[in-house]
Amino acid sequence: MSYPNLEKILGDLRPKLHRFCSRMVGSVLDGEDLVQETLAEAFIHASSLRDETRLEPWLFRIAHHKCVDFIRRERRPIVMDVREEFTEPSEPVDEPLAMLVGALPPKERASVLLKDVLDYHLDEVAEIIESTVGGVKAALHRGRAKLRAIDPHAPPAVALDGSQRALLDAYVDRFNRHDWDGLRELIQADARLELVGVAAGTMLDIGKNYFNNYLQLPVAWRFVVDTVDGELVAVHERRVRGEWRPWSAIRLWWRDDTVLRIRDYVHVDYLLTQALVFP
Repeated sequence: MSYPNLEKILGDLRPKLHRFCSRMVGSVLDGEDLVQETLAEAFIHASSLRDETRLEPWLFRIAHHKCVDFIRRERRPIVMDVREEFTEPSEPVDEPLAMLVGALPPKERASVLLKDVLDYHLDEVAEIIESTVGGVKAALHRGRAKLRAIDPHAPPAVALDGSQRALLDAYVDRFNRHDWDGLRELIQADARLELVGVAAGTMLDIGKNYFNNYLQLPVAWRFVVDTVDGELVAVHERRVRGEWRPWSAIRLWWRDDTVLRIRDYVHVDYLLTQALVFP
C-alpha cells in the first residue's frame, strides 16, 4: 500500500517521535539521530503497512527497536535496588522525573514515556513495545517507583581531553567572529558534513556554502560551549525578544587536532525543547 501523504504525516510526528527517542536514550542529539534512522526505515518499508490507521504505532515500534538497540550497544544499564510487590500502577510520574527515565531498564523506560509522558493508552503501549497490557502495567509500576527514589540532578559532563576542549573553544570563537579562514584551518579539508534532515556530504561539496548560509540567517545568532544532556557541544543560540535562547547544536569529531566530521542540527527546530542544557 502506498501513502501519498507519508512525508507530511511523518513530518508532523517528528517532534513527538523525537521526544520519545531522546528520553529513551538520554540525549536529544542521539535521539534525533535515531529519529532519522526511524524515518529512513519507515520510508523503505511503508508498503508493508496494510492498515493506514496503524501508521503511528508502527512508526513508534520501529523507533522503540532502534532505541533498544542503541541502549544495548552504547549504554551500561544502571542497577537500582528497588524491590516492591506488584499491585496496581501508582500515579503517573511528573515531567521532571520523566527526564530521568534513563535510569530504568528499556521496557520500563518505554512504558513510562509512552504512557505518562506521551499519553498513549495501555493497549497502544503494549502494541508498540510488543508486550501485553499486564506486562505494561507491571513495567509502569516498577518504573514509577524507581523514578521516585531518584534525586534529580544535572548529568555529569562527558569529559574532553585538553586538546579537544581547546579545539571546541576555538571552533566556537572563530565561528562567532565569522573568521571563516581561521575556522577552515581547524577542519580537515574533506571533513564529512551532515546537515541533519537535509543533506550530507563533505566540506568540498555541500560545505562550499556552509558558512555563507549562516551569514544569511534572518536572526541574530551565536555559538556557546554548553553541556547538553551531559555532552559538551557547540550550542547554537538565537536572540528572541532580547534574550539568547538555545536553538540547536553542532557535534564535532576530531582526529589529530582537526575536525574530521561535523553534524549540524540547525534545521531541527525542536531539538533542544526537551534537553537539559547547562553552561
